[in-house]
Amino acid sequence: MNLKNTNLSFLNQLATEIIILDKNFNIVWLNDSALNKGWVMIKDKKNIITDQLSAKTNSTLVGLLKKTVETHGSKTKRDFEIISSDDSKRIIDLTIKWSREYKSLILEILCVDNLNKIIDSTKTFSTQKIAANLARMLAHEVKNPLSGIRGSAQILDKKLNDKFSSKFLKIIIDETDRLNQIVTKILTPPTKPNLNFFNIHSALEKVFALAKADKNQEIEIIRDYDPSIPEINGDENLFVQAILNIVMNAQQALKSSENPCVIIRSRVRYDQPVNGIIHQTVCGIEIEDNGPGIPKDIHDQVFFPMVSLKETGSGLGLTIAQDIIRIHGGGITFKSEPGKTSFSINIPLRIKNEEPKIA
Repeated sequence: MNLKNTNLSFLNQLATEIIILDKNFNIVWLNDSALNKGWVMIKDKKNIITDQLSAKTNSTLVGLLKKTVETHGSKTKRDFEIISSDDSKRIIDLTIKWSREYKSLILEILCVDNLNKIIDSTKTFSTQKIAANLARMLAHEVKNPLSGIRGSAQILDKKLNDKFSSKFLKIIIDETDRLNQIVTKILTPPTKPNLNFFNIHSALEKVFALAKADKNQEIEIIRDYDPSIPEINGDENLFVQAILNIVMNAQQALKSSENPCVIIRSRVRYDQPVNGIIHQTVCGIEIEDNGPGIPKDIHDQVFFPMVSLKETGSGLGLTIAQDIIRIHGGGITFKSEPGKTSFSINIPLRIKNEEPKIA
């Protein structure tokens, strides 16, 4: 049976990379996942797989391919580091099988890096959910005493007419009101999204305009958009709120930095893990700044309520942003080191009339 006359398009539905080679190790077919990971298909020309990999990788790979052909069986190599010809590295699980029917080698590649990201994101999600529930429980217990403190202060304010007492009673009432607002935000569940298809760059432009409106900030804001991103299904106003919270955090972090800069970037991304599931195509939004970075000792608590580096911060901006992204079926992660902090949002791209799954 001739492989060229065989319909292999159903393999494009797989998140794993499928590569088919002839007995001389020339690539004769790639599925979409393999193409998205950088494998190159050259029609009507010699296209040996080793031309796309480093000599170090080829020394092991060629041995596996030869043994598979000789035995007409299959070989599997776990945690195999492959290095491409441009020196980019990946850790993969590789399975090679010889097809007697097609006289071809079938390679299946599963990126272990993605599995590790899924495991990490699942653990982080569980921990953050426990912390959020604990914060809401504590907030509920705090709300009633706050009302008692405020009421008692108001009664004393009416009884005591001297300026000294009034001054400090006003501080008690104002600070109680501030704490009550924070508690209310913690107890208020995320707003149910008003779903419509919208252009993500419309939301990003609103964020840009709001960020630039702060006249006291002399921070360069760079927009780097991918115009090929299709409309996404969600609530544009909520997206603006989520992304603006992240941008404002970046602006606050840059107050004492030289040549402060924030980059708002959008890209189509492929085979990305989002909340424990690999999605073939996602809308990626990245907010990057060149500030001092987030201290390593709070990396695990960045999205927890009440965690803030700002003296007057409530520590709810990133928590609210994460809630908004998650009710749209998306995920948010970050990387930070001195001189570069980057928050990445991934939203699975869906067809019209398909509602996002609420986490």
